Amino acid sequence: MTPEFAEDALKADLEELFAGQTFRSSAGEERPLRVYVQDLPLPTGSDEEDRSLDVPEPYIIVRTSEGTIPAEDKAQEMQIILIICLFDDRPDRQGHRDVLHIIQEIAARYCKNPIIRLKPGSGGAAGGPWTVQKPIQWATQTEPTHPYYFGAVEFKIEVPTFFPEVPFP
Repeated sequence: MTPEFAEDALKADLEELFAGQTFRSSAGEERPLRVYVQDLPLPTGSDEEDRSLDVPEPYIIVRTSEGTIPAEDKAQEMQIILIICLFDDRPDRQGHRDVLHIIQEIAARYCKNPIIRLKPGSGGAAGGPWTVQKPIQWATQTEPTHPYYFGAVEFKIEVPTFFPEVPFP
């Protein structure tokens, strides 16, 4: 029921949400969205090797930014930021449209059903359910970074909290 298990569950949930959808990558192929927790992995191998598998995009990073335990009898609130990165080198510079598609898929998913449950094989041992709380905020980049396009979705997740222990006599 811990925040790190909530990250694992959210990662698995996003992978399921975007299963079957592919997007361009700088390696020159269509790929499924990769979902990472907190940050991108470091590249592997040397410069002489084929490192096309190290190309991270297209991706979503599930980043935990902060949390609050508001009161003894209240659930924790965990702030989540989903960072989206896509590659689109077409000259019409419309990669932002795929970013908007991803943002709206995420918003629709958690507006329709705000519950996230830990799925078998998704990491973590036990926990959940966790609840996505509104408001759900989103943004796209304001500076041109062609051929890379970025967006973000931010919301809070309600996480079970700690309760005072009553010592036995």
